[in-house]
Amino acid sequence: MANTNANDAPSAQGPAFEWWMISNLSMGAGFSAFVALLIPPFVTEATGNAADAGIVMAVISLAAVLGPVLGGFADRYRAHRLVMSGGVLGMAVAFAMYAISAENAAIMALDAIIMGTSIAAVSAVAPVFIVGAGLSQAMQAKRLTTFNLVAPIGQVLGGAMLGAAAAAGWSYPQRFWLAGAVMLLAFLATWFSSGEPAKRIQLPEDKADEHHEEKKKSFGLGGVLFSTFGLYLLILILSSVANNGINNQIANILPNVYGIDQTTTSGLISLAGLLNIAIFFVAGAWMGRSGAMTPFAVGNLARLVGALGLAVLGLVANSPVLLVAAFMQLLYQGNPFVRLTQPVVAVRFATIPAGAASGWVIGASAIGSFLGSVIGGFLADSVGFNAINWMGVIAAGAAVALLFIGLWPAERKKRKEEAAGAPA
Repeated sequence: MANTNANDAPSAQGPAFEWWMISNLSMGAGFSAFVALLIPPFVTEATGNAADAGIVMAVISLAAVLGPVLGGFADRYRAHRLVMSGGVLGMAVAFAMYAISAENAAIMALDAIIMGTSIAAVSAVAPVFIVGAGLSQAMQAKRLTTFNLVAPIGQVLGGAMLGAAAAAGWSYPQRFWLAGAVMLLAFLATWFSSGEPAKRIQLPEDKADEHHEEKKKSFGLGGVLFSTFGLYLLILILSSVANNGINNQIANILPNVYGIDQTTTSGLISLAGLLNIAIFFVAGAWMGRSGAMTPFAVGNLARLVGALGLAVLGLVANSPVLLVAAFMQLLYQGNPFVRLTQPVVAVRFATIPAGAASGWVIGASAIGSFLGSVIGGFLADSVGFNAINWMGVIAAGAAVALLFIGLWPAERKKRKEEAAGAPA
């Protein structure tokens, strides 16, 4: 049924938090805590091979490329509530399967596919409840800030639960059952709170204007890739190569390149997480005032400058630890600006509905993370760990160049059209 409010003025009122956002709390607890802390050691212990754990985690991560398919399905059938809540339920099922797998390799592989697909479903569709709801710029920024902040809260809660379970001597199957039970409760909370919010999601067919038929023609793959939106996806891939390529090896880079011990490395990563929470508020307030493009650009610039600083210091003998830490933190503090704004920028330039656009964003980020990890590992083995920093410089530099050469002119054109009252 078409959204009867599709042509109304953007909504400027309402709470910052809505209960369907439990879906992202479950992502923090389920993916960042339960998956990260349970699956790698369980698979390693079960198979006796750490490489098998790496393969399972790679399968989970690569399943994010299904984001466009899942988002497109949600748009086509107005199934955003079903896909998002089903993703949370899928994580519960996957954890339960790990609990009863009896260390069966085939079930482990199937679990990884179910887990990765479920994570992709939530990641692709949940932001659409905000960016596709016709909210005012300020309200959109406020809800996106809250939505992103509940994930680290879930991560802390999930980590605390597993820590208590481990201290109590629970076995891996018992801890998997705990994770599954938490995800089941999150599913119930998400499903029963997302009915009305799902009705607010606007799709192009809700807008009866003369540009609808023209836009429909651009829904194909060519219309996605060979467009401003396609350029945006390329920027996301490059930015993800830089960010995740370095982040995934930071525990090796800091000790091997700069002589920073493991304890200090762990402390710097924890500090980065705490600062991220504060920076989310800054990024949200900025986006509420000026829109998404400027903070998105600043986040990518921070990644470039952070990677460049680390790369240059990697060439200097006895680099000052405080300076290394400063550039490392700058790299990490670009994340809130990029993560908060990327679904908004996606919908702004998309030639497809919001669900599919959000799915493409998740897929592009996953591709970039995969490429960054593979290329970074090769460079570390063949050249040295500082080569990963230079890879980040090249990728982030290309992303920033494309942003200012291609995306900013499109943004200026779009703003002129909006100021003149033309359809955007």
